[in-house]
Amino acid sequence: MNLKRVSPLLERETPTTQLHDVAPAPWVVRRCDASGLVFLENPPGYESLQADLAWEVTWQREADKRAADEPALYAMSTAAKRFRHRVMKRNKVADLATAIVRASAADEVRMLDLGCGEGQLLGQVMDRLPEAVRRRCRPFGVEISNELARRSTAALAPYGGRCVHASALQGLAGFEAGYFDLIVMSSFLEHEIQPLPLLREAARALRADGRVLIKVPNYASWNRSLRGARWCGYRWPDHVNYFTPDTLAAAAQAAGLRVERMNLLDRFPLSDSLYAVLRKA
Repeated sequence: MNLKRVSPLLERETPTTQLHDVAPAPWVVRRCDASGLVFLENPPGYESLQADLAWEVTWQREADKRAADEPALYAMSTAAKRFRHRVMKRNKVADLATAIVRASAADEVRMLDLGCGEGQLLGQVMDRLPEAVRRRCRPFGVEISNELARRSTAALAPYGGRCVHASALQGLAGFEAGYFDLIVMSSFLEHEIQPLPLLREAARALRADGRVLIKVPNYASWNRSLRGARWCGYRWPDHVNYFTPDTLAAAAQAAGLRVERMNLLDRFPLSDSLYAVLRKA
């Protein structure tokens, strides 16, 4: 069953502008005139994300479509990503997460990855940590996909961690207040039907000096303006929020968080990705 959402940032009915020629039918994309946030008005409900519209299903479907529509561009993009990750060993989220964990003075450092997939990011961070830090760090994940939650549970067990099979809101609500040193939302907040309640829940679950690390598609990127409906940040129907630096900062503030880091490289207009590190306000 599809939902019908009001502005996710203001959480009430507001004047909106429908953005035509962006998403295929039956999906309806709107921009909140008051806040500027662009969102999918009628996303599928959480129950669809467990199997039929699970990330591993929609990702493969989208990859196949892009490969068929623009084979040369898709091949170049895929090769560039593989080069960055396998040869240059570049992963900005893993780099930032590792630095945050290493800087923590807590006796037990707890990090959580929302929408953790197979647990790859958590494993990468754990493997990068010095042995002394790794021994006092516990990784947790929350994953709604049935299959990915099963894989993540197996991947985190050797590190003494675990994966909660639930929606992000339900999974996060199961942890006590002030529990985590780091909560990661990497390529996740754009999927969340209730982004503001989730950010509020993250603020509750953070320790006083904890951090929230976010990566989302950068709706303010010049490439989005150039590519139009073919922009790589669009994915239907599982991307339901489209953030700019301003709307992401506004969402953080509304949830009781503040931006600690969102420098020029984090919000670079030539990049399709937007990064931010948040703290409690």
